[in-house]
Amino acid sequence: MKIRIRKNHELRLKAFDLMNELKSNNLTQKEVIDKIYAEFGVPRGTLYSWYANRDYPYGRRGREVTKNPELFYVLGALLGDGCIYYWKKLNRHIINIAGEKEFTEKYADKLSKCTRNRVKNYINRNNNVWFVNIGNLQLYFLFQQIRGDLKVLRNLLAKGDYYKNSLQLIEGFFDAEGCIKIIKEKVRKTPKICPDICCTNYEILELIRKLLQEHLNIEARYSIQKADGIKNKKVAYHLRIYKKEFVRKFFENISTIKLKNEKIAYVENWLNNGL
Repeated sequence: MKIRIRKNHELRLKAFDLMNELKSNNLTQKEVIDKIYAEFGVPRGTLYSWYANRDYPYGRRGREVTKNPELFYVLGALLGDGCIYYWKKLNRHIINIAGEKEFTEKYADKLSKCTRNRVKNYINRNNNVWFVNIGNLQLYFLFQQIRGDLKVLRNLLAKGDYYKNSLQLIEGFFDAEGCIKIIKEKVRKTPKICPDICCTNYEILELIRKLLQEHLNIEARYSIQKADGIKNKKVAYHLRIYKKEFVRKFFENISTIKLKNEKIAYVENWLNNGL
């Protein structure tokens, strides 16, 4: 007995989800629609509307993502601390990020401006970690595609306001993976300040380095933290900003949560007085 697709909502959702996955695999529109039609029997007119984002099955409406500068903060944060997973039981695609309260609050606020839905952060009291979960299909597959090929992100950055998009990406990634190092040495009256990003993915760090150079004329340098024979531990790359003029420009343009109250005085002293 043939299943009537209109009465089988679960199949419609699976068809819609597979379509979005196939769209991220560089297939043509015809190839995607032919495959979904052959597998699920959804009317072609409906498939074309789904493909063009003119319509969505119930349960997937209101999921489109606005490509504004805040989206690039979200993507930067996800590239640092984010993960995605498929919850098979509920047929949901989940994007998750976890961290300190201030970070997750800022991420949730930026995400709200991309999805036009209010997003909140929550605390896991078992381990005292704050997190944000959202089931947004378009963001899920966009992030999945970017993780597989950073060219997708580079192309997306150039659409719209390239400058603002790039700074938001840097800010999101720094909030996730960066820190403000205070270097105390006997030869210095005032401790030196060094913004530092640590990551095991060299390709992402290199993109951040190039964007800093291109948009802010900031030169950042690498150092390598070797695994030292520890099993399954990856090499960590540090991207650091050393020169005072570059550090000043960084803080003038990047509003990071990593500049805590207890560090502000150190930063001001070094930028204005330190030797």
